[in-house]
Amino acid sequence: MRRRRVDGEVERRQTRTLDESLLVDLDEPDRPIVDFLRATPGRIAVMAVVLVAVILAVGVASSATVSSRQQQLGSLGSHTEPLSDAAQRIYSALSSANTTAATAFLAGGVEPREIRDRYDADIGQASAGLVTASNGVAANDTHSLTLLTDLSNQLALYTGMMATARASNRDGLPIGVAYLSGASTLMQESMLPDADRLYRSQIDAVTASQRSAAPAYAVIAAAAVVVGLLIVAQIFLARHSHRRLNPGLAVASILMAVLTVWLTAAGLVSAHAANSARTQGGEPLGVAVAARILVQQARADEILGLLKRGSDTMSDMRFDERTAQVGWLLDKHQVDGAADALHGWISSHNEIRNKLVGGDYPGAVAIARDGGLQHSTAQFARLDQALGDDIARLRQRQRDGITRAYIALSALPAGAAAISVLAALAVAAGVAPRLNEYH
Repeated sequence: MRRRRVDGEVERRQTRTLDESLLVDLDEPDRPIVDFLRATPGRIAVMAVVLVAVILAVGVASSATVSSRQQQLGSLGSHTEPLSDAAQRIYSALSSANTTAATAFLAGGVEPREIRDRYDADIGQASAGLVTASNGVAANDTHSLTLLTDLSNQLALYTGMMATARASNRDGLPIGVAYLSGASTLMQESMLPDADRLYRSQIDAVTASQRSAAPAYAVIAAAAVVVGLLIVAQIFLARHSHRRLNPGLAVASILMAVLTVWLTAAGLVSAHAANSARTQGGEPLGVAVAARILVQQARADEILGLLKRGSDTMSDMRFDERTAQVGWLLDKHQVDGAADALHGWISSHNEIRNKLVGGDYPGAVAIARDGGLQHSTAQFARLDQALGDDIARLRQRQRDGITRAYIALSALPAGAAAISVLAALAVAAGVAPRLNEYH
């Protein structure tokens, strides 16, 4: 402190010390972005950008995921399932052709025109099925392509052997039965197992596609999380703007909640329809197809055993085994009239055996060939028809389920994209006025 005299008075001056903490460092860099982000307007802006980005991302993911699943269902209905049906038709046509060819021998000499036409139709259907399947199988499906090639080659061999057998039979040569037996062995031990493997591979593809039709849980969860984020953002704005409700965020929340519910409902409906197509269509269809093939094979065994006048015990054993399997399958999957027809057929077959044991070959042939309601041919035809009708019904049920699963997802890909864009615009419209208040 200094003192000096002014006009007789002592003036006192106090020296002030500068607080260096109040000095501005001119070398410190200017950080407007950081300062903006630390301030309330910056945090609101960042929140809005994040919400818009997340909403759009969920919309894109939802649209892409649902579109992919719908394409899978579309391919299932237009390609995979028809290919499976073609394989089933090959399987059934080959088995039916073998049964029909054997039946023709019961007439002796020239077979009836009706039987000949049916045999030709079965061979034609099998050939057409092979062409259809070959054109539909993917190039990288080497397993199915190999089976189709083998079946085509074996079909040519089979028809050649059968033509020789039929010619010998028309000439009254006993060797015709030997050729018939050889062709039937080729069919039952090689061709039908290959056809079964082809059918199973296509059925597995159908089942895999149906199982993949589960709801898109990941995008549903993501949409639900976005709804939660919008609610948190609403609370944040309410605290800083002293307003209870932000209309833009409220609209965005409602839109995303609608998307979440839509994704969940459509996914569950589609998955239920696809699952019904599998459990009420595809799975029992496989049982019905297996039963019908066994029935046709058992019929061929019955006729071969009869043509050999009961000397072929293996034919009788195979007939018993196959009809027992058919009975087990019909217990598993009931078909109207099939069980009664099976029991009637087995009873007729036992009568054929009794006739052969008694040396009455003409009587045995009459039971196997004649159209009497209680005879073997009528009972077999009734059983085969019942299974054929059931196969057609189950296939239609499967296709209907696939169609419902596809329709349940219709409009959702475009709807998800539209809802996400509208929700993003609503967020922007709701936050913009709050930011303007700070300016």
